Amino acid sequence: MNRDNLIGLTDLLLFIFIVILSLVGLAILYSATNQNLDIVLRQSFRLLFCFVLMLSICFIDTNKLKIFTPYIYIASILLLLFTLFWGHDSKGATRWIILFGFSFQVSEILKIILPMTLAWYLSISDDKEIDIKKLFFSLIIIFLPIVFILKQPDLGTSLIVLICGMITLFLSGLKTKHISFIVISFLTIAPLLWKFLLLPYQKQRILTLIDPGSDPLGSGYHIIQSKIAVGSGGFFGKGFLNGTQSQLEFLPERGTDFIFAVFAEEFGFFGVIILFLFYSIIIFRFILITLRAKSYFAKTLSGSITSIFILLIITNISMAIGVLPVVGVTLPLLSLGGSSLLSIFFAFGIMFSIARRS
Repeated sequence: MNRDNLIGLTDLLLFIFIVILSLVGLAILYSATNQNLDIVLRQSFRLLFCFVLMLSICFIDTNKLKIFTPYIYIASILLLLFTLFWGHDSKGATRWIILFGFSFQVSEILKIILPMTLAWYLSISDDKEIDIKKLFFSLIIIFLPIVFILKQPDLGTSLIVLICGMITLFLSGLKTKHISFIVISFLTIAPLLWKFLLLPYQKQRILTLIDPGSDPLGSGYHIIQSKIAVGSGGFFGKGFLNGTQSQLEFLPERGTDFIFAVFAEEFGFFGVIILFLFYSIIIFRFILITLRAKSYFAKTLSGSITSIFILLIITNISMAIGVLPVVGVTLPLLSLGGSSLLSIFFAFGIMFSIARRS
């Protein structure tokens, strides 16, 4: 028995880089929270649980995972309903449920469960070509959970979940005419969404992106302070625990949405390049797993997870530098949070499972 099979992993390099980035995340979190050991310890326990979950999932055969997928999707819809009626309210939003004393955001795990469900649905028939019937039912699978997420309300997560679903559709071989139909439909209803669906604070976030200086002490404060932190890091940064924006608490949400700004301020452009290199190695291993995947289900799902992983990184960093509005997307393996950590390690477990099957 070789050392890879001893722990059930066939891609030890991927595992090593996941561990390294997780430890880097704990170190940055220690700095971002003003050396709060209690928060770091709680995140460490979450990480430990997520690693156990990842290693457990990697032993599950992808064929069995495919069989259980629709039941997992139904369970997630029921949990979203439970959240609406009995969820925990925080800052005017009902997005969390309390399970065994721990808060859990169901919409986070939908980023992975939705692509799983679409990959399952599109692979159950012998004909893999997407016709109008398959497209119709695929859109129902996508928009059903989004309706419940919008009710929480959580526009940012609903948009990310929507994009995750669309990524899977595109990777499944969506026809050009169907893509055109979806794009034209979105552009047509966009003005209606702006007028009737978006709440005032959500509209303000988008307007603030265009001109953060219009409300520097209100909606534009987050972006302005984040850009100051990123820019002040220079080439080599100010050093670990020496970031003034984070240590003097000018930077809000520095442990979650804006942890990249903390990293960039303390380690500078050079540190950011190293971080990108680490992420690139993980993404490269994901691509190799996707190329080696044997079944349509595994190839579609692994390709979707790879694309979603890239999407989350780009979205979080774009928020920190003011390219995208603040939509509450955490940086994988670095940001504080249990639900987002659970979803990303759930995805890691699936990738290891596909790699073992290949």
